[in-house]
Amino acid sequence: MTATETATPPPAEAPSSPARPRRTNWFAAFWRWHFYGSLIVIPVLFCLAVTGMTYMFRDEVDSLTHPGVLKVSAPDGAERAALSAQEAAVRAAFPDRPILSVQDGTDDRSTLFVAGLGDGGSTNIYVNPYTSTVTGELRQDQLVSTWAERIHGDLLIGEDGVGDRIVELGASWAIVLTITGFIIFFLGRRARNGAQAKGKRGARLRGWHALVGLPVGLGILLLVISGLPWTGFWGAKAQQVAVQGGSGLWGEDPGAESTIRQQIEDTDGQSAPAGWAAGNAPQGTSTGAGTPISIDRAVTAAQTQGAPGPYLIMYPEGDKGVFSVMSSQWYNVGNPAESDVSKERTIHVDQYSGDVVGQYGYADYSAAAKVVSQGIALHEGRRLGTLNTVLSTFFCLAVIFMCVTGPMMWWTRRRTASGLAAPRAKLPVWGNWTLLGAMVVLGVFLPLFGLSLLIVLALDQFLIRRLPALRSFFGTV
Repeated sequence: MTATETATPPPAEAPSSPARPRRTNWFAAFWRWHFYGSLIVIPVLFCLAVTGMTYMFRDEVDSLTHPGVLKVSAPDGAERAALSAQEAAVRAAFPDRPILSVQDGTDDRSTLFVAGLGDGGSTNIYVNPYTSTVTGELRQDQLVSTWAERIHGDLLIGEDGVGDRIVELGASWAIVLTITGFIIFFLGRRARNGAQAKGKRGARLRGWHALVGLPVGLGILLLVISGLPWTGFWGAKAQQVAVQGGSGLWGEDPGAESTIRQQIEDTDGQSAPAGWAAGNAPQGTSTGAGTPISIDRAVTAAQTQGAPGPYLIMYPEGDKGVFSVMSSQWYNVGNPAESDVSKERTIHVDQYSGDVVGQYGYADYSAAAKVVSQGIALHEGRRLGTLNTVLSTFFCLAVIFMCVTGPMMWWTRRRTASGLAAPRAKLPVWGNWTLLGAMVVLGVFLPLFGLSLLIVLALDQFLIRRLPALRSFFGTV
């Protein structure tokens, strides 16, 4: 009997289940962007906070570093002498120097005359307004506030606008840092609370960083946006767009001679634009000839028009120039316009007749110029008076706290890890239309951020992900 073996068919393969898409760890993804954004933002924000607070208290800082020059003892009941008497003291002490401008003040503040130098520069000459005696002479770069302003504007890297671009780039990424900070604040609440309850290392610092960061983030958004009109790239482009639309960020001055902006920059060392910066409107000029009027008559003309003092007064430039008497928010002299920019007024006075040949005020600004002016006053801690100053001070201190605690948290978390020890996650930029759209909008609104983002994404895609050493160092997944 022959047995026939029957081949047993192999078992059928079980149908493979479709691969599930990997879920995005949104907390880690936004934390990763927050981490890498901080590498750009922290150095810039730290500098801006320190220099901004210094500039906000420039009157106190400069007076402290130059005692007896910028401030004097104000006798009880005494009145400040006429500007013409103080001017005479300057001309007697420096007969070979033309006076370019005078900045009056209140109470114990010295009157500031700016005089020209032979090399094309200028110098500050301070006068005791009660005795009409010169208290001292300082170049602009001898003031701490000048250095604070320059660092705040361009980090002292003025060549070809490089420093300004770095500040603008850091400010742009600060918006991203703030948005991602808000997201991880709410997504990470349970984890933070749990870590603090268990007493984990660094949990308390992490909790304080998150708690302080919530209101600070709102302040950063406000200050960064209000500071953008000053930037060389965004501000210039926004002004160009506004002008093409028949408006402008800074308004127009119906009556200023075309050189007034450069004249002001040459005489006070500041270059921040303001309503008087646009000299494209009909020009106000002096007519006639003869002996120019006194500075006191120019002041009287401005007072007659209702412009509040004390004033910044630009002296006439050339035979056709005018006295430009300004109630301005910019000069920290006690003018009401410093806290209420709607009181800004500029009166142009004929240097021979004393007649008003042009004037404008806040009401003449474009809508965009009004918004910018209000934002700048808030940015500099002046809009709400003392309250604004106090809040701005606490804000600057809080920003410094955030800039210090961020690296401290990273060091605590890093321990012995290799590389940057960045959070390991991937933000699905290309797979989420909402996220992609938001980044495109932000990149268009902030061109330097958009350009840097394209560079970052290109480096990540074509370099970092292809080299294992870089993948490991940057924690790329």
